[in-house]
Amino acid sequence: MKTGVNAPRISALVILVAAFSLPLHAQEELSLKATLTRVLDANLRLQASELDHRMAVERSKAEWSIFEPVLLVTLAREANNRENSTERFLSQRVSVFDEHNTIYSAAVEGTLPSGGNLRLGSQARGLDNNLQVTGRREWESFTGATLTQPLLKSRGWKAVSSQIRIAAADSEVALQDYRSQLALVLSEAEMAYWDLAAAVAFVDMSKGSVDTAEVILKDTQARLDAGKATELDVLQAEAGLALRISNQADADQSKLDAASRLDAFLGRRADSSGSVSPTDELELQETAPALYDALAESFRSHPAYLAQTKRIEQAGIRVAYAKNERLPQLDLKASYGLNGLAGTLKGTLDESVLNNEFPSWYAGLELRYPIFDSKRERHQLNAAKMREQQALLELSAIEIELMNGIHVLVEKVSSLGGRASALDRVVDLHERVLENEREYLSAGKSEIRKVLEVEEDLSEARAEALAAMLEQQRARVALLVQQGSYLRARGFEIDLDDSQGSGEG
Repeated sequence: MKTGVNAPRISALVILVAAFSLPLHAQEELSLKATLTRVLDANLRLQASELDHRMAVERSKAEWSIFEPVLLVTLAREANNRENSTERFLSQRVSVFDEHNTIYSAAVEGTLPSGGNLRLGSQARGLDNNLQVTGRREWESFTGATLTQPLLKSRGWKAVSSQIRIAAADSEVALQDYRSQLALVLSEAEMAYWDLAAAVAFVDMSKGSVDTAEVILKDTQARLDAGKATELDVLQAEAGLALRISNQADADQSKLDAASRLDAFLGRRADSSGSVSPTDELELQETAPALYDALAESFRSHPAYLAQTKRIEQAGIRVAYAKNERLPQLDLKASYGLNGLAGTLKGTLDESVLNNEFPSWYAGLELRYPIFDSKRERHQLNAAKMREQQALLELSAIEIELMNGIHVLVEKVSSLGGRASALDRVVDLHERVLENEREYLSAGKSEIRKVLEVEEDLSEARAEALAAMLEQQRARVALLVQQGSYLRARGFEIDLDDSQGSGEG
């Protein structure tokens, strides 16, 4: 029997194997942490979400401006010309009163934490009228403080700081929204990374299967030359090699697809600068976290849960404010100051500040009470209570979703770990069977078809074990996201102390 007839077919198969083994692009080795860091730098949506959070922080700081004092300065000129009544004529001794006065005033006023308004300042009036002695100017002044303090409506820190606390809660809600978006994007990028790692491992397994088929073909050809095999055996070996080369082509395409998905997260074209080669490998974890610990962690860290608690806090602030708005307006008004009178502006100011012989004071209560029922405030209070109830219902819904999701994922991680471990043992058994079959083949006690079937079973078992490890890794990532601990576990957690917008800016 001639043995040279199969040489062209063997050469073609070898060329195909070499072609699929060549890298299409330069390989850039990246760890998971380095990959996620690049995703964080490249993703425009994450940058936009971060800006939302930073804007909320700035708005929260801006609300503290209500306590900033304000300087009020007045420069005015007033004129008054009137005909006096009999009463005024008897007191002023002129039938027509004519005046042209100059007014200067300066004051500093601001809101107090108690809700009151305090004003400190001075006013000077340069008097010029037809009652004065000819050639003599007079300046009168008042220097003192004026306080308006609410006693019912708008009273106290809770009322005056309501907008500050609502803005601070808005800032924390924006922070949790940013954490949620960050965890979502990075976790999806990590899953793409593990998909690529699994695809690379599958390519390596396919290459190993091709290498095994090549060795079997060479051994069969040698046995054919020695008269211990038939042409049919060689054809079966060639068919087995061709099938495995086809499988390797599919594996290479899957790798390219996985690399393209990861490149999308990295913000680059798949053919722009070569593909990523993952340096981290899939690892099997047979144990899953305890259900109680996972639930407790989700209530401590999950962004949606924490954001909703802040919305409930906001709703409570609005209810308290709406209740306060229904109270009557009762204000304490008080003032105290010193009067001055002199021939010059400086003289009257000095007298009003240094001379306490002519004090003026005022104290009183002012009540504003609606004659009819205040419909606006009543309906606003009802709406605020409904919003608070709505926020509580939404929190309960989030709790149920978290508990159900955590329970499913914990069970999934555990079951996939057990399945992957069992498949690893199956792979070991198939490897031993293949080794024995190849020894039997060398001894003439087995067939090419049988060896190829055993090798195919081994390849399928390895693929199933790899798929189980990948699914468990994806479930572990999803569990971290569901717990709200993904960012901390991957080293990307936001420093909550630096991100708070509730402090004075």
